[in-house]
Amino acid sequence: MKTILLFPFLLLFTMMGFAQNGIYNRTIKIKPDSKLTITGDTNISKFLCEFDSKMIPSTKKIAVSGNQEELHFENAILILDNTGFDCGSKGINKDFHALIQTEKYPEISLELKKLCINTPTQAIADLIITIAGETKAFKVPVKIVAGETPQYRGDLTLNINDFNLEPPKKMFGLIVVKEDIDINFNLNVEK
Repeated sequence: MKTILLFPFLLLFTMMGFAQNGIYNRTIKIKPDSKLTITGDTNISKFLCEFDSKMIPSTKKIAVSGNQEELHFENAILILDNTGFDCGSKGINKDFHALIQTEKYPEISLELKKLCINTPTQAIADLIITIAGETKAFKVPVKIVAGETPQYRGDLTLNINDFNLEPPKKMFGLIVVKEDIDINFNLNVEK
């Protein structure tokens, strides 16, 4: 859900050479071939929900400060429209949107606060994620793949109870969604 994904801001990693001590404003662009998925389990099968990457705001102006080991961000907030998630069937979509309370809370908010760079290919992102009106902080390992279009990849396991979400039950409770879900992202960011 959160995944989802606010990692477009990691483009700044490629700019860290000039992130000394001061605040620098940058515009980043997420390419439409990026992917963000949520997977989960029920007591009888798995499900996969994919976010329509065309619905990710493609450009964002943010401010960054820090040094080569630690970057701090301002305005690095990504808002995801819940209707961008597709779980493959009308029934699963309905259950997923009931779970994340799309009618009452139509968006998921992801805010990147800090990026600690461990190596040129690995970092830890400090994220603030808001789902269904509940806000939680997470540390997310990120793999950085350099290239003409840098890629930022990662996985985060969440417990839906942390967001006070109640998993839907089907067939009088015979089918139940398990509490842990995995968010996987592979974001391609234009330099």
